[in-house]
Amino acid sequence: MNIFQSIILGIIQGITEFLPISSSGHLVILERFFKISENIVLLNLVLHLGTALAVISFFWKDLIKIWKEKDWILIKNLFVAFIVTSIFGFLIKNIIEKIFINNLSLIPLALGFIFTAIILLFVNKLKGNKELKDLRIFDTIKIGLAQVIALAPGISRSGITYITTLKSGIKKEDAFKFSFLLSIPTILGATFVESITGFKDILVNINLIPLVIGLIISFIFGILGIYIFKYIIKTSKMWVFSIYLICLATILLIV
Repeated sequence: MNIFQSIILGIIQGITEFLPISSSGHLVILERFFKISENIVLLNLVLHLGTALAVISFFWKDLIKIWKEKDWILIKNLFVAFIVTSIFGFLIKNIIEKIFINNLSLIPLALGFIFTAIILLFVNKLKGNKELKDLRIFDTIKIGLAQVIALAPGISRSGITYITTLKSGIKKEDAFKFSFLLSIPTILGATFVESITGFKDILVNINLIPLVIGLIISFIFGILGIYIFKYIIKTSKMWVFSIYLICLATILLIV
């Protein structure tokens, strides 16, 4: 991987991680387009670490407030959702990789994009007035399971967790916050697991400069992606992403 490729991948990872269009799906496409075969595990770890740092930076004040006020209800809900994702994600990880990552066909990826596009069409119909403290344990389990579905490239994590939280009756601003706060342990946890399971691959032919650049770029554009998603939520224009995903899926099916 060269510096140009790391910049492009960093931009795409940063933007698409938090917009409801699936960062993993876009990375699969770009990695195949650039024919990147070395250190893919390490590359993905670094790019995801950049976006995790972006969320921490964006929600820094909220994280401090949660800690100072000892908001155990919110912490419990985040913990339950994360544990559910971790357990079921571990169980189906190999299946996901076999279907979406190791499979040379892009059809499963296209279907993932179409699924995301469809669920985004219904988001404006969901209204809620509850606060995060009103989330029930069953609601957090559903959100955790939604994240498991989003392990499949093409299915947006931010989109499906936001919509699932909305469907629990939570108001838009709080659903946005919960979805992104949940991304912190999810991304960091996945990064840790991948670093352990792919340890041997990580040690092969490491070129630090492109990786550092990719980390910085994904961090910067990750923050930008969060701001864009927040704006889109306020303007109720999620359907724009549906059109984009349908067009992208159509191209993949034709190619």
